[in-house]
Amino acid sequence: MALSRKPLKGMRELFPEEKRVEDYIVGQLRKAGSAYGFETYEAPVLEPLDLFLAKSGRELAMDQSYNFTDKGGRNLIMRPELTPSTARMVAAAGELIFPVKWMSFPLCYRYENTQRGRAREFLQFNLDILGVDGLEAELEIFLVLQRIMDGFSAVPGQYAIRYSSRRLASGVLSKSGFTPLEMQKAFAVIDKKDKMPLEKWEKWLYEEIADSSKAETIMKFASCEGLNSSWLSKLMAEDPAYSELLKFSNMLDRAGVDSASFESGVVRGLDYYTGIVFEVMDTGGENRRSICGGGRYDDLVGMFSKQNVSGVGFGLGILTLKLFLQTYGLIPDDLARLHPADIFLAVCTDDQREFALNLAERLRDADISVEMDLSRRNLSKQFKIADRKAIRYVVVIGPDEVDSGYVTIRDMNTGERVKIDIPHIREALSMMGN
Repeated sequence: MALSRKPLKGMRELFPEEKRVEDYIVGQLRKAGSAYGFETYEAPVLEPLDLFLAKSGRELAMDQSYNFTDKGGRNLIMRPELTPSTARMVAAAGELIFPVKWMSFPLCYRYENTQRGRAREFLQFNLDILGVDGLEAELEIFLVLQRIMDGFSAVPGQYAIRYSSRRLASGVLSKSGFTPLEMQKAFAVIDKKDKMPLEKWEKWLYEEIADSSKAETIMKFASCEGLNSSWLSKLMAEDPAYSELLKFSNMLDRAGVDSASFESGVVRGLDYYTGIVFEVMDTGGENRRSICGGGRYDDLVGMFSKQNVSGVGFGLGILTLKLFLQTYGLIPDDLARLHPADIFLAVCTDDQREFALNLAERLRDADISVEMDLSRRNLSKQFKIADRKAIRYVVVIGPDEVDSGYVTIRDMNTGERVKIDIPHIREALSMMGN
């Protein structure tokens, strides 16, 4: 039986053209994080299952993840997200200079139904600040998010940064008589509000929450249209979580983060969030979904030590961001065709091959990337290969070039030709590129 040519369902498989697009996106994200001094780190792909059961929640750890018992009898999980691992690393590191500002690009795994923008193996961008109790941490996170979107030339209207507070939601539910167990179910219901058609969500709400008065409280809270909602402000006027959000809203306004707004329905699905939570939402019709989500998790590091270290961070899906960028035409048109080679060296005959090989190495030493024909094809076929690979410049090496020390650089885009002596190839490429 022939082996399948398809990858396992939901697993990543990127051909070079697709990988160039992903590398461009990753580069922009890294640039935004580096602008604020975030350092790059990595964590294990395999972790103890208990780590994620304790803080990510049973549904994610057991039902939506790849988990198994290994040959040593240990219950393990392929990380479905990174934050618990980050907290463990911070607790284990000993002396750290706070605040810790880390970013990472982990591959994560979730065993769930695949669909547009959702895979089982996916690349994320994680960025966290640990050791800052005040709202300055959230503000810097939001500034990073806005810088990311500005870097891709996205504009408000195409996306929105939406925020709320788990503490505020807990306060609202507590005042309405919800038990802790009922609160967890309520959070799950609220979190689904923007992921389902409104009519379907309302029907599901009353099915999940048997007490109609409590279901109505969820409906009112999830439907608040701002911090100045009369119902919300009257119910929570003296509550610290409400005051915190008012203060944070003013901080965002003064910092010029005009893409951010309060949305009561943002509660995030993970159990470890304790304060302000947020998401970046694609507000277009085609991909109306969250690109990024995160929040404050003040109790997570304490799982591993007596040290209390506050944290704020997010995870951003590279695939969902890519779909967003493609929808609005924010990926450079020729990016997928940008071959890494600057020059293709076309060799006339075997007599010039050694000369061409030595020239290629000299050019590489000068930071000019070179692809050279390795298959002894004729010149016509070599030109076709360079054209198909979208390598912009071709240099032919024949007897005249070997004897004279001069080569002709052909621009495959414009047809322009420039004859230049070999030591000045770099200068010629620079002029032709302009």
